[in-house]
Amino acid sequence: EIEILDNGNTFIGKKRGTASSENNIRITADNFKYDKILNILYADGKVIINDNDNDTIIYTEEITYLKNEELIFSKTRSKATDTVSIIEGNEFEYNKISNELNIVGNVIYKDTLNDYTILTEEITYFKNKEILKTKGYTEAKLNTNYNFKSKDVTLLRNEMELSSNQKSSIIDDKDSTFYRTERFKYFINDKILKGQNIQVITNYSEPKSDTAFFKNGIFDFNKKIFNAKNTKIYFHNE
Repeated sequence: EIEILDNGNTFIGKKRGTASSENNIRITADNFKYDKILNILYADGKVIINDNDNDTIIYTEEITYLKNEELIFSKTRSKATDTVSIIEGNEFEYNKISNELNIVGNVIYKDTLNDYTILTEEITYFKNKEILKTKGYTEAKLNTNYNFKSKDVTLLRNEMELSSNQKSSIIDDKDSTFYRTERFKYFINDKILKGQNIQVITNYSEPKSDTAFFKNGIFDFNKKIFNAKNTKIYFHNE
């Protein structure tokens, strides 16, 4: 159902429909309003956005599409998916031209193929480069056993590398080991951690534990090997 107003400059669509553009954006929603003069589309009600060029689907409740700038944004809880990942948050802005997605507010990112989850307050996903950058407090749960807590984290999806230049902590639940470091790089597939000014506490949840300090270190979580320089180790006094 379509209603045309303002001498043909405003189009109202009702009872669910689809709006398509020449650049392969397809929007399905319950209601539409198109401002022809401003070239802006508003949509609400079970909105589904398909960007076939960039292999992205977004689910939300309402959007504003600035066609001239190729920007789509929403201030309602939204979810974006591709072939292997799901990302959701309270607000989003999608730039069709640069293929960038920014999501803010209780953000959850899940890679269902590689088994890791990132929780944060804001993520920008540079889809062409397959890079995600978080702002503020970030928690990453990797391979079930490893829990990273940090700030301003970068994830390189192609290289499977997680890093931060902020003070961070890592918990290895499998071996009950706690790591604290000023900066780190973690290679997800190889399970190798590189860090600076690292504190390692073994059996951290037990009454007796040992603590080691490393200026620089490489830790192989698979082989349980530490390679470090300038090391101090403090054993628990039996």
